[in-house]
Amino acid sequence: MKKERFTGSTVEEALKKAIEKFDLREGEYEYDVIEKGFPGIFGLFTKEAIVEVKLKKKYYERRLKEFLLGILKHLNGHVRVEVRSSGKNYFVDIDGDKIGKLIGKHGKTLGALQHVSMIFLNRISDTKINVIVDAGEYREKRKRQLETITKEAIEKALKEKGKVVLDPMFAFERRIVHEIVKKYRNVISYSIGMEPYRRVVIEFVKNRREARMK
Repeated sequence: MKKERFTGSTVEEALKKAIEKFDLREGEYEYDVIEKGFPGIFGLFTKEAIVEVKLKKKYYERRLKEFLLGILKHLNGHVRVEVRSSGKNYFVDIDGDKIGKLIGKHGKTLGALQHVSMIFLNRISDTKINVIVDAGEYREKRKRQLETITKEAIEKALKEKGKVVLDPMFAFERRIVHEIVKKYRNVISYSIGMEPYRRVVIEFVKNRREARMK
């Protein structure tokens, strides 16, 4: 998480600068006193106080929630946003009115919202953060749908001893497909194309090990 040093005539003043800069709330930061500072003697030998402030996950969770609510208020309906984190992953659950409009056709609107959320959060952090946005349990429903699509494609590739090219998918969808394919013999999967048109190819192979060595 982000760390930054602040100076002031006292520790309290240096800390106040950090709170004002990031608009920090209680429980969203921790700090270490690097230098306590010294008021000096008759204006001589003064030394500034230095504190190193570290932003906690709670800060990023709040900022992400506020960011999304600022966007979603234009839906003209009640929207609930919950944000939780685990490691460098931030999970967003959205529910409320007009969820279908938020998800968009084939989840494209939801994917775009996830993309801008990731850009926003990474701009205020020093480390790479991954954001996963879900709405109305769309991702779980989409996962079940992908399992059906993938199994049908695998059966076709095995039957025709050829390859099947799936429709363009988001990165999280492609990962699901790849994991399913790994459970089957004589088929491999790989991605082709550039975002946002990147798609998965499921291909028949006589020997998976030899195919991986190519």
